Amino acid sequence: MKRPLLITLTCAGVALGAGVAFGAADTIIGTGANTFNQPSYTADQGEVVQLQVTGSIHNATATQNGPDGKALFRSGTISSGSTPVNGTQYLATGSYSFICTIHPATMQATLNVSANGTPQPRPQLSLKLQSRKLDKVAKKGKLQIAVTSSASSGDASFKAKLGKRTLASASGVSVTAGRNTEVLKLGKRARAKLAKREKATISLSGTVPFGTPATAKGKLK
Repeated sequence: MKRPLLITLTCAGVALGAGVAFGAADTIIGTGANTFNQPSYTADQGEVVQLQVTGSIHNATATQNGPDGKALFRSGTISSGSTPVNGTQYLATGSYSFICTIHPATMQATLNVSANGTPQPRPQLSLKLQSRKLDKVAKKGKLQIAVTSSASSGDASFKAKLGKRTLASASGVSVTAGRNTEVLKLGKRARAKLAKREKATISLSGTVPFGTPATAKGKLK
């Protein structure tokens, strides 16, 4: 009886299945001399670049801000091993400067994104005010909003304002892909301000890492 032939295929630098490719791009290396090992690195569109650190503490942080108001791409700060440079998967073809914020004078380089591949779509949020009763919000101090997200994130943030006054805010909020319900807690002053009104127009704003901020308005009566 013949034994079946087992063939194992190894694809270097390719993430199989749904998701983002890792490993095909140049690895950014931060050295013990507090320098990057190259003046420039190359990646295809859609790739998450990796940062590897040897002998010091480094990060890789874009000098240009993205739509969320933070660095266009950024890694964690590590003292050894490797970590992803998040945000590179959203970049279109072009050249992007970056630094190590711990050693900015000696660690400056460029990431060149080729025309190969396709950028991953940036995360998106949409917001809607779910609370409707002004007296209920003022009494309980809770403002309920519906959040629809295109991707999961553990670091979304939200704010509710009445005119220029911030009524409530929350940061570091975990959202899942799809529809979420979030509750913003109001302080005593915000509750007292609402209690004096017969109606109020609430302005909502929300951000998710690397995504464009979302805004919406709703009325409490």
